[in-house]
Amino acid sequence: MVDVTSVLGLVGGLGAAAIGAVGGSILQRSKNRQDTAAAAVQRTDAEEERRRLTNELILEIITSARTANRALLASIERFVQDAEAGRLVEANRFDEQVETLEADLVGALHRLAASAAAIVPTEPLTSEHRPFAAVVADMTTSIRKHLLEVTSGSSLDCLAADLRLARATTVDLDTFLRAQTEVVMGRPLGFRLAVDEV
Repeated sequence: MVDVTSVLGLVGGLGAAAIGAVGGSILQRSKNRQDTAAAAVQRTDAEEERRRLTNELILEIITSARTANRALLASIERFVQDAEAGRLVEANRFDEQVETLEADLVGALHRLAASAAAIVPTEPLTSEHRPFAAVVADMTTSIRKHLLEVTSGSSLDCLAADLRLARATTVDLDTFLRAQTEVVMGRPLGFRLAVDEV
């Protein structure tokens, strides 16, 4: 007769070996899942960090564009006020100040477009249905021309119309840039930026 203890020992040994093999396999599979999950978390963290840095850069570009937009209008308004007051407007000073601000603004608009995160309005914001960079360039050229004409004794009417266009363009461009900010920040519509309240 077969010794029952031997059989039980054999069955117990085989059972332990099977449990060890299955348990090792389960542990190995669990380890692989944990490694895969950790790699996914690292990729997600890297993607989130890249997205955060990209958004930060885009917001900086938008801020630069909004600042240049406002500064350009303020500079143009000062030159127009000087012309209205009968003061001599120097073309060199106008070129230096306005062209620098215009270059800053147009450069920021081009960087924003190149960011691949910029949105485009579904309806044109300007009456010319052209890109803002072209509208701003034509606007400053026209204002310069009319400022020089006023200096030589021409009427202020064309200059006043140019100033109205400059103000409207500044408002439209600021609206566009604020919409860009809302998209980047991902906040619900209907909220304003704190900077707009200052």
